[in-house]
Amino acid sequence: MQPIVNGLEGEFGTEVEFLQFNAQDGAEGEAYFQQLGLPGHPSIVIFAADGREIYQGLGTIDEDLLRQEITQVLNET
Repeated sequence: MQPIVNGLEGEFGTEVEFLQFNAQDGAEGEAYFQQLGLPGHPSIVIFAADGREIYQGLGTIDEDLLRQEITQVLNET
């Protein structure tokens, strides 16, 4: 998942904030996981620069689908 997120961060970095954490790496990661109400591992949540959650997914992600989701939401604003 890391290479996909890094690539998309380079593509959308000024419009979308990518926060990466591992819930298994300690209390801070687990706190984020619980705060966001994520259902399992691995999960991905993407926020627009204004703080709106624009995508939440569980499991393996498809880069093209994720790019499409981000682009669609950004075009709606």
